[in-house]
Amino acid sequence: MNTLKASLCTTLVVGATLLVTPASAVQFEAADSSAGTQACMAVAANKAHVLRKTSRNLNINKAAISKKLKCNNLSMGDFVTLYNLDKSANYLNIDTSTRTSIKDIAKTFNPEKVIITGPK
Repeated sequence: MNTLKASLCTTLVVGATLLVTPASAVQFEAADSSAGTQACMAVAANKAHVLRKTSRNLNINKAAISKKLKCNNLSMGDFVTLYNLDKSANYLNIDTSTRTSIKDIAKTFNPEKVIITGPK
């Protein structure tokens, strides 16, 4: 009977993990080492402390990143919305709630690699 309980618990834990795991894991890779690409990679990290440290090291303020920086030829608002970078959007004061997007919830797990380029 204990084996049955262990199997059931394991199945529930694995099932719950699969439900919580995002449908598509995106792996970002820098195309070059320019300052713009470094800033885009910091935004793609989706961590406020990484973005804060990178902007300080590159001497770029938040307003310049959110209003002027383009990543992969997308405005910052479109970039953070496309890849669901909510923490970066919050740090940069970008409101993503007014943007409309369609998500394929039936998409199978296929990690995709995205090459990030910034302005030269």
